[in-house]
Amino acid sequence: MTGDYRVKALANEEIRAFAKKAREFFGVTDVDYVDVLSCLKRPTIWTARGLRVLNFQVRPDSEFADDYGSTSYGKGIVTIAIRQSVYDEAFVGVGRARNTVAHEVGHAVMHEGPKMSRRIDGNITPKWIQPFESAEHQAKVFAPAFLINDATAQALVNAEEISVRFGISLESAKIYFEQLIERRNRQKSAERVRQMAEEFRARIAPVQPKVQYLQALCSNCGNATIFPIGIKFMCDTCKTVSDRFPDGDAGE
Repeated sequence: MTGDYRVKALANEEIRAFAKKAREFFGVTDVDYVDVLSCLKRPTIWTARGLRVLNFQVRPDSEFADDYGSTSYGKGIVTIAIRQSVYDEAFVGVGRARNTVAHEVGHAVMHEGPKMSRRIDGNITPKWIQPFESAEHQAKVFAPAFLINDATAQALVNAEEISVRFGISLESAKIYFEQLIERRNRQKSAERVRQMAEEFRARIAPVQPKVQYLQALCSNCGNATIFPIGIKFMCDTCKTVSDRFPDGDAGE
């Protein structure tokens, strides 16, 4: 299959969570520059369906025709195959090639179905497949999330910086940066909503009446903090309650 196919719907946040789990599995959680080729030399791979045997292959370009690489699925095994030229470029740090390899990792982690090939001229998604249920869209979101250290990326100001820092294609960096801006805007919006809610609660909260103290001293502590409560008198400082006014007369 050389186009796209429908898969279980996933929100972008769910896809990024899968990418973080994969980073954790490969031991690169806090790494800025992920050696994605070394990751694929592991004997197993974590997937949304559990651990699978990983079969990583590098094949001659002539065997791929119009594809950069492909991911196929068997019983308990996932095969990721890439053309030799993609491997060579990824080995020397070419962003587009590294992104292609990470793209295939995304298919391996999230999907299980027909063979998925990465077309040189781009995979075409049928109009009846929505982005959130498109295997290609999900892999495109996964790739930068897998190659990028979120903590480091927070301090970067544009897609170009992200592309250079993490060794990914500019196209993939733009996808990530747009989502980063979207997440920042959501956080700002959520903070503003919380602030408005707090201001509203403060406005509608009942006003506590101010205690009016009498012109008299407490016979117990000597403070001028006596106030009437019904037919008795209480000191707000020492909390003494008396039936008589501090000057000795009974309360009226």
